Amino acid sequence: MYPYNFRSLQRGINHNEIFIVMPFSAELESIYTDLIVPAVSKANELLGRTGQNLLRTYRSKDDIRTASGWVNVLEHLTTAQIILGVLTQDNANVFYELGIAHATQPITRQILIAEKEYEPKFDIKDLIYHPYEPDLSKSIEPLALKIKDAVDWYKISEEKKIRQAIMQLGPYEFEVIMFHNGKRNFVLHTGKEHRDNYENDIRRTHGDDYAKGAFERHVPAISNLCRIGLLGLDTHAESIQGKPIVNIQFSYHWTDLGNDVFLSLKLIGPEEVIARRDGLPRYFL
Repeated sequence: MYPYNFRSLQRGINHNEIFIVMPFSAELESIYTDLIVPAVSKANELLGRTGQNLLRTYRSKDDIRTASGWVNVLEHLTTAQIILGVLTQDNANVFYELGIAHATQPITRQILIAEKEYEPKFDIKDLIYHPYEPDLSKSIEPLALKIKDAVDWYKISEEKKIRQAIMQLGPYEFEVIMFHNGKRNFVLHTGKEHRDNYENDIRRTHGDDYAKGAFERHVPAISNLCRIGLLGLDTHAESIQGKPIVNIQFSYHWTDLGNDVFLSLKLIGPEEVIARRDGLPRYFL
């Protein structure tokens, strides 16, 4: 499978994974065991991570499952919180995988390391990489700090997206959120009967004054929520009795960003965010 055609099975980023892209040669095994592993352990300490929240390394060579292979590599290149690449030995497989990461993932989620005297090839001479000392123990803490910085930067960038989305919410957008945030998806039909039913649903909870004109308020608000990126429209088309006529079903889903906004506003909890992410259409992430 070519990377262009690949679609990840996992929903969103695995915030606990550091995917290690490095040569499999025995002579570099100490880079993993004596530098990377202890640096990740130190980064967990610096970040205050414990238990299920620990950062963990993943190497495809250590995966004994039958699913391991090229598709598995693409999966982890796409979803790992951090991709840590070892440039030492100028390994062709490493360069190919890192090239995919550079083209598809934010550079802020990537860390490159190489031996102290490493001389980069022409096409990568401008990439930022971090040299490690011959005495690997001296490079553990500097690498741990790089890992911590990458995690912190990701959190800052995600929080910035959430704040920007919240700042674009008007009173009617917030009204839609408060009415529909408890649902993972909902339908909005435009026929008069459906409009009346919609307002009656609101009337039972909030009273007549609040419900009056709610449909007219909510339609443009939903359009704006789609524009901001908190909502998305999912459709399914089916033929009727084998004829070319299609029956189109649709519903609005709260996107990954939308559910993160709800989490920030304390409208839902972390477990619900995970559950909703697993049920989202793939292109909503």
